[in-house]
Amino acid sequence: MSFQDIEAGLTHPVRSASSVPQSKEDSAFESLQSSLSLQVFKMNANVQGILKLVDQLGTAKDSASLRKTLHDLTETTRAMAKRGSEDLKHLSSIQATLPHKKTALQKTSHDLQMSLVAFQRAQQVSAERQRTVVQGVKLAVEDEPEAHSGHEQASTPQEQRQAQILQAQLSPHELAYQESVIQEREAEIREIETGIHELSEIFRDLGTLVNQQGDMIDNIELNISSVAADTGAASEELHTAAAYQRKAGQRAACLMIILAIVVGVVLLAVLS
Repeated sequence: MSFQDIEAGLTHPVRSASSVPQSKEDSAFESLQSSLSLQVFKMNANVQGILKLVDQLGTAKDSASLRKTLHDLTETTRAMAKRGSEDLKHLSSIQATLPHKKTALQKTSHDLQMSLVAFQRAQQVSAERQRTVVQGVKLAVEDEPEAHSGHEQASTPQEQRQAQILQAQLSPHELAYQESVIQEREAEIREIETGIHELSEIFRDLGTLVNQQGDMIDNIELNISSVAADTGAASEELHTAAAYQRKAGQRAACLMIILAIVVGVVLLAVLS
């Protein structure tokens, strides 16, 4: 390369380590891992959104629009949890042939499980909040003191506080509306409980997957160690065989020399 080429910027690009071509399996693993990491990020953001919406249940901000937003966000996050679980299974199957990606798989699995735990907790908080609001509404709309007192004996302190908040913040018309959507809230509670059960099943599947993957990696590492041990033993045997051949050659040469000496002595004796 001439000095003029350098000045003109006609230098040859220097290959970096990152430009080394990856295998098809490595590329597939990293692509899916990146997708999973993005899903985890979105799930964590959704969980924060769910908790903010749950805090507004049973307040003056509670509305059909808010409950629909909460329902849709919960369903979206639940679908992401199912997809994330399936993607992790696929990622694990790819990693089975890539022992050097074991740590990356473990980190991704840990991040997903922590996100699922946060979502599970958010669903539990949402269901509990819905129950508290339902019971609080039932207490708040009671007109007869005797009936109200009877409810207080069977209600929790949280439900009693919720009733007081509703009575203080909502008009009679708004209380009537809250009473009209009790069945809707109870249906939502049942749906949340179903989602919690489904997420528990996902946790069990992931637990089995992690255990199986750990055994698989251990087996791969054991096989690699066995191959290395066998290779070492074979090399040692080759060295032993070579040494034996050298010794056998030396013994044959000694025998030839001795035989030549004997023949020479016999010939001298005959000639003399």
